[in-house]
Amino acid sequence: MKPWNSHVLAIGVLLFSSISRADIVLGASERDADFEVGCMYPLTGPSALWGNDAVVALELALEELEAEPLSPKMRVYVADTMGKQFRSKEIAQDFIDRGVEVLCGVVNSNIALEVSQLALKHQRLFLGAGHSSARLTEGERHPWYFHLNNDASQSSDAGARYLRDLKQSEGWETVSYIGPDYEYGHQIWQTMMASLKRHKVEYRVKDELYSLLGETDYHLYIKALLEDPPDVLVSGHWTRDLVSFLEQAANAGLLEKTHFVNFDTGGGYFVLSRLGDTLPEGLVLSGRSHVNWPETSRNQRYVSAFFSKTQRFPTFIAQDAYTVIRVLDTAWQQSPQKTLTGMRDAIPGLEVALPEDPEGFRSYIDPETHKIMQYHAVGTTVKTDGFWPATRMLGEWKIYPPAISSTPATP
Repeated sequence: MKPWNSHVLAIGVLLFSSISRADIVLGASERDADFEVGCMYPLTGPSALWGNDAVVALELALEELEAEPLSPKMRVYVADTMGKQFRSKEIAQDFIDRGVEVLCGVVNSNIALEVSQLALKHQRLFLGAGHSSARLTEGERHPWYFHLNNDASQSSDAGARYLRDLKQSEGWETVSYIGPDYEYGHQIWQTMMASLKRHKVEYRVKDELYSLLGETDYHLYIKALLEDPPDVLVSGHWTRDLVSFLEQAANAGLLEKTHFVNFDTGGGYFVLSRLGDTLPEGLVLSGRSHVNWPETSRNQRYVSAFFSKTQRFPTFIAQDAYTVIRVLDTAWQQSPQKTLTGMRDAIPGLEVALPEDPEGFRSYIDPETHKIMQYHAVGTTVKTDGFWPATRMLGEWKIYPPAISSTPATP
């Protein structure tokens, strides 16, 4: 760790010698920083929005720390992964070789698994912010990794509780699943079935469908679902894939014949903004964070500050990145030794107030699983003004607290 010095907010471009790529630099100067953070996000290519949103949120969080005298001085690098697995692993190794103490980010779960193993090998703190795989906090869990956004198992658990409640009110019986044919898509369905079993929800599966990676025409799947529509259709698609599926499903009339639900990322602003009036009312969606929930001053300040910088509303990836800085700040302040190991040891049980927390609750890190524990808000699409280009937002909320036996430690 570097000595305590005054904070200097700076934005620049750095060219690493071993990899020909530009990196955004935020926060303190190299001389003044207490420690350095290396974040990995796609800044170019089809997924560039995620990385650009993360950069804005990192900057917002660092600006907030300038007004807090006990906060550490961080120098934050953001490297462009382009969404490519080998490049991401090379970037992570480059950060480690340069002496960067903390790794953060990563949108793709497979890439995150590789980065996590590097963090373990070299004893670097890795704060996962952007990916959904539960594997990193289950069989692949280790002392140097912490997951700072709800993962697939947590969103599925909240979804199962929603379907349990829906069954009591509407008495549905059958369910079908459609999602992408890679780890994330399979994990969503596997964790959903496990959660339904845990909450003692009885159901019968009609169809289990998986679209190929990169597939954009869903008409054959929609036709199959229309032949014998389930009472509930669980979706595991996300972002552009979900947008394409919903457009085609709406045009085919499928969404009028089943109760469509997507509990992981389908309710994020990205999907809502891309569909506009094409998005029907009455779909049940959720996400990691929402621009219109909770209606707290903290969330409203965060959304307003993000909009002021970008003239757009933030995606959930933004708040995942924002959380990284807030967790590091709190861990540093609570650590008796201002060291990397001291911060790592301060994170289990740590509480941190975030924009997505409802009144009276603070997100916390479960000491056993190293997962962040947060409320999960499930909403129904309703016509709404004020969030253009989205014309449908989520409302009629059903709010579910984190489901785990562990309790938050008192800071």
